[in-house]
Order: sequence, then structure tokens, then C-alpha cells
Amino acid sequence: MAKKQPEVRPELKAVSDLRGYDHAFLTPEGVEHFAKAFGLEGKIKPYRAKADPPGTLKGLTLNGDAKEAMGMDAMILASSICNRLNVRYESKFGRGSQLRACCDALEAHFSK
Repeated sequence: MAKKQPEVRPELKAVSDLRGYDHAFLTPEGVEHFAKAFGLEGKIKPYRAKADPPGTLKGLTLNGDAKEAMGMDAMILASSICNRLNVRYESKFGRGSQLRACCDALEAHFSK
């Protein structure tokens, strides 16, 4: 008989998934999906973002060369989740580093 794998907490699965959206801009549906996983449905609101001009170093590029879109940067979403849940995280300079720091803090919090 095969051993039953331990069930992964839904929050930990969501943290793992969110970590994969490094430097990504999520749709309003994506924002709601992650907010719901942490019991924050309707509490984290997407915003309208404008794309940076082409060639801008580390600027925001949207799908299909759109000029603007509703949604949220994954790093801002991760820090918003931490802030709403009062989970402390280390401050970092880069977007990717900050996303990882927030995800690390959420992972530690939900692994207790």
C-alpha cells in the first residue's frame, strides 16, 4: 500500500505559485485568486498601471503592447498580503528580491 502524501496547506501552495510570478503583472482575476487563498478576498484591490515606453530599463511591459491594464505587480501583491496578515518581511531593493523575501516570510508564517 502506497504511503499517503501529507496534505499541503493551501496557503503554502499559493505562496509557491506566487513565487513563480517574478516580475509579472497579474490580472484582476489573478489578484483575487491569490487574495482568496489567504482569506483576503475583496480586501486587496487591483489598480490601473501604464506601460513604460519601449526600451525602458526594468520598465513595465504589458501583453500585446497594451498602453495600460488593470491588475497588480506580483511583488506588490505579495507585500500587500504580508501587510494585511501582519507578517513581517525583510525589505529588499529589487522587485524579484522583494517578492522572494515576502514569499519566504509567508512560507515561514504558514509552516508553523
